[in-house]
Amino acid sequence: MPQVEPVSISSERFGDLSVYHRACPMCSHDNVDAQGNAYSEDVWRIVSCSECNFTYIDKAPVYDELKENISWEKTFDLEVERRTQTRPISYKMSRMTRWRMRLFPRNKFPDLLDRYAPAGHVLDVGCGYGGQMRNLDERFKPSGIEISAELAKQAAEFFKQYGGDCVCAPALGGLQSLPEDRFSAVTLRSYLEHESQPLEVLTEIHRILLDGGVAIIKVPNYGSVNRMVMGKKWCGFRYPDHQNYFTPKSLRQMGREAGFTKFRSHWSFELPTSDNMYLIMEK
Repeated sequence: MPQVEPVSISSERFGDLSVYHRACPMCSHDNVDAQGNAYSEDVWRIVSCSECNFTYIDKAPVYDELKENISWEKTFDLEVERRTQTRPISYKMSRMTRWRMRLFPRNKFPDLLDRYAPAGHVLDVGCGYGGQMRNLDERFKPSGIEISAELAKQAAEFFKQYGGDCVCAPALGGLQSLPEDRFSAVTLRSYLEHESQPLEVLTEIHRILLDGGVAIIKVPNYGSVNRMVMGKKWCGFRYPDHQNYFTPKSLRQMGREAGFTKFRSHWSFELPTSDNMYLIMEK
């Protein structure tokens, strides 16, 4: 999906920013005249595509802004502040009762790889310092893609012990630099909601996977009961970090558009009361 020329906007929370307009990341329809829904905030319009109904933010910061003015660390701190202001009691209670998350099965990525992925090279997109790839079974060789130079350096040093490496680049460019039919699995943990070109990323992942290889994905569940109850206070909203708002149906649809035809799930992957969901896409 080609990007248009960036324009300058002024955000209440971030000041002057350089952004570009996004057409629908699912079907490329330009919803330029669409009205932002009730969850929109500041200059960030959340729209539902009039053609395919996919929900997304219709503008994205350029990469330089993501590295500087809208770094993950800065938006995380601002999001904590926003939630503290908009839901002071429930947010405090949520943080005090995080033990409740252990009441249901937790899907850890090393366990998901053991269960669903064939042996071979594994790629973690947005790998950070490589922590998610620790404690892997020895039949997997971890590698990663990471935009932060410092984190990519740490990840490369860790992956080197196991015959892997880390590409320091934005996800799409990093994936395009890799050979096809290389990996037995690609993991995307809380990543795809951030990506301004998610279909292109999934298409590249399909290209680099071996036949029978899997993409293991975790994203916020826009279709959850919690979002309907909490409304704008739902924890799945982060402006403008979360660019895409997936439901189980739309995540599968984007997978099909990227070339995947097999999907594997489990009862714990799409709990209606959970803020997150998982999906295994198989090539």
